[in-house]
Amino acid sequence: MKRSGSRNKGFRRFAADRRGNIATMTAMLAPASLVLAAIAIDFGALYTQRRELQSLADLSAISAAAHLDSMQPAVLATLSDNGRPSAAVISGPFSVAGRTGGQVEVRLQPGHYTGSAGIAAASRFVAGQTPYNAAQVALQEQGRRIFATWMTKAPVVATHGVARITAMAAFSIGSRLAALDGGIANALLGGLLGGNVSLQLMDYQALLKADIDLFNFLDILAVKANLTALTYSDLLASDVAVGKIAAAMAEVPGLDSRSSVALRTLGLRADSTLKVKLGKVLDLGEAGYLSLGGRPAGLSAAANALQILTGAATLANGTNQITLNIGVTLPGITSATLDLAVGEPAQMSPWFRLGEAGAVVRTAQTRLLLSIDVLGPGGVLGTSIKLPIYLEIAYGEASLVKVSCPDGRPASTKVTVAATPGVAELRIAGIDAASFRRFDRSPVTGPATLVKLPAVTVTGSALAQITNTGPKNLEFTRADIDAGTIKKVSTRNAAQTLTASLLGNLALTVKLAGIDLGLGNVLKATLGTTLTAVSPSVDLLLNGVLDTLGVTIGEADIRVHGASCGRAVLVQ
Repeated sequence: MKRSGSRNKGFRRFAADRRGNIATMTAMLAPASLVLAAIAIDFGALYTQRRELQSLADLSAISAAAHLDSMQPAVLATLSDNGRPSAAVISGPFSVAGRTGGQVEVRLQPGHYTGSAGIAAASRFVAGQTPYNAAQVALQEQGRRIFATWMTKAPVVATHGVARITAMAAFSIGSRLAALDGGIANALLGGLLGGNVSLQLMDYQALLKADIDLFNFLDILAVKANLTALTYSDLLASDVAVGKIAAAMAEVPGLDSRSSVALRTLGLRADSTLKVKLGKVLDLGEAGYLSLGGRPAGLSAAANALQILTGAATLANGTNQITLNIGVTLPGITSATLDLAVGEPAQMSPWFRLGEAGAVVRTAQTRLLLSIDVLGPGGVLGTSIKLPIYLEIAYGEASLVKVSCPDGRPASTKVTVAATPGVAELRIAGIDAASFRRFDRSPVTGPATLVKLPAVTVTGSALAQITNTGPKNLEFTRADIDAGTIKKVSTRNAAQTLTASLLGNLALTVKLAGIDLGLGNVLKATLGTTLTAVSPSVDLLLNGVLDTLGVTIGEADIRVHGASCGRAVLVQ
């Protein structure tokens, strides 16, 4: 019994003894601890590798966005400079296990990025969508392990980055701003503004040269019009009196005194009920979301004061037909009356826009009827010939194709604009007044009464068209932009060409007491000689009206007001 009790007592002493436990447990757990430590170190290394690869993807995306025309060499150079000299560019999906030998796989995708809060962040970049303004770079390589190479297969580390380039240009379509006739301009602007305008020709010449900073102008306009707009887009969406627009432009810093006085005069003469949303005339693109008082960095946006005012007044009268008596002193013309109807440009397509590649500007569709009294040759044709010339100009359009700085310096800026002239239709015809201002259909036309005497009536009609509507690329250099150069497609003297064409196609009918005498061909030579002699005066009159309106026959006049290549920035 004593021996058994001694054994139990010895066992209890052994079990209660704590000496050497740590050494024992360490020996038992050391292998597992070493394995876990190796895994943790490898996971840390992979995490570091992924962060490094993400930084490379971001840098590569910025480089690709800055060189959209040559993404591959730019990205490969970026990777080589940052420790990845061997990279394989692939066009399809990544390989399942990645490439061996530490080689990184690269997938490049140009596309379009829309930075709108209304679009989910993951959906803002659309690969392959034009116009390109962004690039996505995806990278993949085998994960690097230090200890656990014998436990698992090598993992694949993949990342991607999206960067966007903010190259922008301010450009416009429509007005050549070369020269104005003071009398025609006064009559036309007076009709558009709803008041009596009597500026001198020197005032118009000063306004032709007066460019104003748009952001300064809009800041002043917000105060003058007592508008509580928070952003430039809010201001452009507000109804503003045309007179307030002229008054605000008159106070823009840097404007010469003669232009300021002329603009104040136009503002005072304007009908106070004549209002327009400036967003129909100007579009600031993404810069419109800036708060009042702000402006896009590195880009100036200036436009001609008279061009803005005329565009605003024209669109404010867009649903009205304007009839004006134009006092002219041109050879062979005794009087002239102008009927004008102007439609609105397509929605969100004003004549001036600040935007990126793909932005579009349009001229408004314009109809005018010049009723001209021409001094007749006498005899059967009498001493007065009525010459009604109807002109319709469809939309002219220009789209921004590209803004680039080949060597990275602002001085090397190049802007490419694709311009399409508006289709022109010129007629000698009688026009139905009720359908003249309905732009959803062509107006009703018929033979025009050229001569109406007690016994003899001469009617005639003619049609000439310009239908060359294919776009043409126009390139503007920094020198062109700084000089305010206007480039055009089609021809400047289309009016004279069309007038001659009209006279060649003129079909005449001569009636005596309502009976057709069949003398059309006989009198055509006499009438043709008279009208041909007066055609230069008709051209001067027609071009003077079109100059004031800022539209052209069968041509598009394009000006780039400012441009910036911007910088590529990371967006995803």
